[in-house]
Amino acid sequence: MGMKIIVIGLGYSGAIYAINRKMNHPSDDIMFIEHLDKPLKKVLATGNGKCNIANSILNKDIYNDPFVFETVSKHNHREIINFYDKLGLSLTTTEDGYLYPTSKAATSVRNILLKKLEELKIKVHLSEELVNYRLHGDHIEVVTSIDNYDCDRLVISAGGNASPKLGSNGVIYTILEDHKYEIDRIREGLCPIYTKEDTRILDGVRISGAVTLLVNNKVTNVERGEILFKNKGLSGIVIFNQSRLIARHLGKNIRILIDLLPDISKGKLREEIDKYSSDYVLDKYLDPKIKAYILARIDKNHDLFDLLTSLEFTFYKLYDFEFSQISVGGIKLRDIKPNFESRIERNIYFIGEVLDADGPCGGYNLMWAFASAIEASK
Repeated sequence: MGMKIIVIGLGYSGAIYAINRKMNHPSDDIMFIEHLDKPLKKVLATGNGKCNIANSILNKDIYNDPFVFETVSKHNHREIINFYDKLGLSLTTTEDGYLYPTSKAATSVRNILLKKLEELKIKVHLSEELVNYRLHGDHIEVVTSIDNYDCDRLVISAGGNASPKLGSNGVIYTILEDHKYEIDRIREGLCPIYTKEDTRILDGVRISGAVTLLVNNKVTNVERGEILFKNKGLSGIVIFNQSRLIARHLGKNIRILIDLLPDISKGKLREEIDKYSSDYVLDKYLDPKIKAYILARIDKNHDLFDLLTSLEFTFYKLYDFEFSQISVGGIKLRDIKPNFESRIERNIYFIGEVLDADGPCGGYNLMWAFASAIEASK
């Protein structure tokens, strides 16, 4: 006789869990409780609607915790390709390691997951909220806004606080705190940042630059990538990646240095500055808006060379969760076992973004959602 399992939240990790569990344990009875009227909304927004589902490049510094890296390494992009191949969806890997559905449409991923859930006869209750749950020996009573249910296992894949319009509301953390779980402060991640410097003149300008993140004057991260200047601050993939690191250092002295010309040797740049006028150098290499901004910031403490190679911005605050792709923080990883069962309560499992685990842009957070779901579903 199979287990009776209730999954809270029909997002990406929840769908992967249910499908893998049911395929390997056909006699299980699995049911979703989802507070939205439509499931898997967040999947549609990933990768700008293309669904960057994974990445073939992994290293130990990708994630915020070694346990996260180890789990993803066990269930890497090769397993993800095989999983979707069984479901009937082909994936394509780009030269820089990004994996997308071959259709380049997030709807393909959502549709194939929903189709498989239906095929496996997994029940889905929409527009229904989790209110609480209670343990009665080996059984769990799940209380929702509509009814009470009993199950043998409760899997919580309710997500975090990011992108509230797509369903994340953070209500689950209030419930879990009552169950004595320690929640690391939930903060915005993979989002733009506000700076103390006025950036209005640069609004809409995109460049490829090198960013150095300084925390209390110590280099914390160096990364090259796209930078988008906004009316109030900085955005772009490389800034998004800094934001998840910044989120763990709030309250400290945080600065960002941008090398606007990382492909130009410092010796050559210095030589041109000494030989030619500022106008000549700026016109040669930069957008007119950046030229005007640089000229306005030249003073006795900041010469042209310094501004071109280490243009400094002082962090003010993160953009709101409305603009965040992920949450930073969540249930502390020490509260779960390697199989994702709670160390505090029997037969309670946690997967995906509800946990204190995060990675940069590039498919890494969906990989964590996938890996945690697969490991928990064994």
